[in-house]
Amino acid sequence: MSDNKIIALTMPKWGLTMEEGTIASWLMEEGDVVEVGSEILEVETDKIAQPVESAVTGVLRRKIGEEGEEYPVQALIGVIAAEDVTDAEIDAFIASYGGAEAGDEAEGEAAEGSVAAEAPAGVHELTMPKWGLTMEEGTIASWLLDEGDEVEVGTEIMEIETDKIAQPVESTVAGILRRKIGEEGEEYPVQALIGIIADASVSDAEIDAYLAKRSGKAAPAAEPETAAEAPAATKAQPTSKPMTAMRAAIANTVTNSWTVPQFPVTMAIDMGAAKQFRAGLKAAGKAVSMNDMVVKACAKAIEKYPMVNATLGNKEYILNPEVNIAVAVGLDDGLMMPVVKGCQALSLEEVASSSRALIDKVKAGTCGPAEMAGGNFAISNLGMLGVDQFVALVPPGMTAILAVGGIKEEVVVKDGNMVPASTMKVTLVADHRVVDGLYSAQYLVELKRLLENPEEL
Repeated sequence: MSDNKIIALTMPKWGLTMEEGTIASWLMEEGDVVEVGSEILEVETDKIAQPVESAVTGVLRRKIGEEGEEYPVQALIGVIAAEDVTDAEIDAFIASYGGAEAGDEAEGEAAEGSVAAEAPAGVHELTMPKWGLTMEEGTIASWLLDEGDEVEVGTEIMEIETDKIAQPVESTVAGILRRKIGEEGEEYPVQALIGIIADASVSDAEIDAYLAKRSGKAAPAAEPETAAEAPAATKAQPTSKPMTAMRAAIANTVTNSWTVPQFPVTMAIDMGAAKQFRAGLKAAGKAVSMNDMVVKACAKAIEKYPMVNATLGNKEYILNPEVNIAVAVGLDDGLMMPVVKGCQALSLEEVASSSRALIDKVKAGTCGPAEMAGGNFAISNLGMLGVDQFVALVPPGMTAILAVGGIKEEVVVKDGNMVPASTMKVTLVADHRVVDGLYSAQYLVELKRLLENPEEL
């Protein structure tokens, strides 16, 4: 029997940081014929929900993974086989399948032609990522860093092109880019070694020695852990709650964000005129929310103060011509930030329509990478929950985020008289490497002017 008569269907790896996925639903039944490109099941991650397409032909003989259950990347979730393969052969294949670790090793062997040597402490391999089940190779379009540059978690190291997409590769470790092995314009198979990131304490000789013996023997299997002594039955033990994939991704994102030197600037805005303006739109049958007005006002203010929409490069600032605003949408176990693109060219009603469509996709679980990518400025609004004021974290890769509080009815003093007012506090949190406090304050002054004169939106 040839090796390709039984094919393992495993949890795919979509993106460099994906660690697990949930089977949302099986789209085929056991016994169904599978063609190349057939949609077999739908998988959900913390960011997207999309079908898994087959890379082979055959018959779906086993559905091992269960709907609603979460599985690590490359875990065995199904079996595709030729019609003449017996059930006993499939049972034996499943029983002998090595799991995610074996899958990783096999894929590494296919990519490199040998098993990698164990990397010394402080040395991290940079390999060609696998984006999607059918991706076999990728091309290094450009290196975004030079050898010797410092790398943080989330740093964009290079840009990879496939037959479907072109996007940067972000580092999952911190250190220094010590070797650029892959060359620009060259194509490499998935998991091929294309670079080395290492700690400053690792010598060049150690890296050279590791690369020289990388095609040698496999690292020895880890010794089994000794079971911990059972706690006394009389002691109450803490319980654990598994972290969902979304929570894990959020934890990683905010950790990366925390390394950015950022600071908040808060300003109060009189939203009385904005409320009246929105009421007039509603009476005319135009569905526009207060948040839509904030999004459009932010976009117009950026036209005057573009640095809050800039991106910090390696040794430069990148002024983005498009105003793509990421809007935080809360879910039961976290949040997503779909992007309203091209806000500078959209009318207020178009912003509202685009925002509604994105929110619907998030709540339906169909918001994909295309809707989540490209944000240059972010907005987080907790006003609907009664929050007066808060500070948000700048998302990695952006320069600023606006934290929007609720509209509070209060009495203020104007021209020596006590008058009612509808006050909303906003806090701009900015990357201090890109903008200073004065610039942030000037941006908020323009934002305040626009929201207090909503007819300009």
